Amino acid sequence: MAIHYDPHWTYRGFRALVLENRHLRAVILPEHGAKIWSLIDKAADREILWHNPRVPPRPVAYGAAYDDWFCGGWDELFPNDAPALINGDTYPDHGELWSMPFEWQADGTGNEVVVRLSRSGVVTPTHIEKWITLRADEPSLRIRYRIRNVGAAPLDYLLKLHPALTISPTCRIDLPARMVLVDEGFRARLGADVERFTWPLAPSLAGEAIDMRCVPPQSAATCDFFYAIELDEGWCALTDTASATGFGLAFDRSVFSSVWVFGAYGGWRGLYTTILEPCTGYPYRLEEAIAHGHAGRLGAGGELDTEVTAVLYRGINAVTRISRDGEVQ
Repeated sequence: MAIHYDPHWTYRGFRALVLENRHLRAVILPEHGAKIWSLIDKAADREILWHNPRVPPRPVAYGAAYDDWFCGGWDELFPNDAPALINGDTYPDHGELWSMPFEWQADGTGNEVVVRLSRSGVVTPTHIEKWITLRADEPSLRIRYRIRNVGAAPLDYLLKLHPALTISPTCRIDLPARMVLVDEGFRARLGADVERFTWPLAPSLAGEAIDMRCVPPQSAATCDFFYAIELDEGWCALTDTASATGFGLAFDRSVFSSVWVFGAYGGWRGLYTTILEPCTGYPYRLEEAIAHGHAGRLGAGGELDTEVTAVLYRGINAVTRISRDGEVQ
């Protein structure tokens, strides 16, 4: 089939833009942070993005606590993760984009549709643009981000992709990583002394190595949160080995220099999801990232312009590489 695009739907009161080809169906909620709410692998009849079973999308006030409104899907976080006080300004929990409406327009032909979404920052003097492109015969979305600092001073920031993914105990995480740092608040599974490890094997309380590629069952009642800070290439992937289907992201490693992994395996509010989070720096506390030189910076009048490929794949049990064009090996 050629591209099907329909802007006339709503979901729980939000405008819902539907893009579809023979491989996938995507639903975008421009009034809810330009969130990609749904991503269906049509051949596998599988929803890739996780949805919170207790918290549906609902109108949210700017500055709300992210965790209490976290409905799932795919957000972008900018210019921070944890609430921060920067140069006298309060940056809200998980940034200023996820709760805000975006303007949008769509253009295309029978072979390609491009949805452009845009808005200005609230606290930060920025203008944010996001283009989501679907082509007729590709099992992928191409997403371009452009952020301009329209202020008179440099801006330190974190930009992070935040797709919450559907998981099972047969899922596997693949990263082209070496050194991994474990956030100090999430060391229960490995032990308080485990600050870092070499991917994919981490030491454990029992003295045996844990393969961190393997997703634990929900009954594990644990959480992971770590930063892969040494990437040989710019990609990450999650594969359901039972169905040999998966989701991967390919990105510019010079922009997204780390991949954060948050795993809620029954240990955070009883929920069960993995979030693969390419980010421009680390850790999640922006003040700390700035202090250690690990935050991104846009000079006055500066601009970040980068493209990410989100690809669905089948017939693969483990990923060794994803090219920038979305070719999965």
